[in-house]
Amino acid sequence: MKVELEPEEARELLAFVVDRLADEAGLSDDDRAALRRWRAESVRPGSDAMRELTTKLNAEVARILQSKARSAVMRHDWQ
Repeated sequence: MKVELEPEEARELLAFVVDRLADEAGLSDDDRAALRRWRAESVRPGSDAMRELTTKLNAEVARILQSKARSAVMRHDWQ
């Protein structure tokens, strides 16, 4: 199986994680606003940072899927 995120999908994933962390971390309204401003200004579609994040996410997803596939083959469930 091959899963590969597009840069816009990686950006949406980052937005979800940042928003969730901001909401659950108990940050003040000012801190949440600053975090969201950072995300909006720094993580633009097509930016070098976004391309790098997408590449790293795709490499990690591929590594995890490969590890899971290998583990399923090597698992001895008949014991």
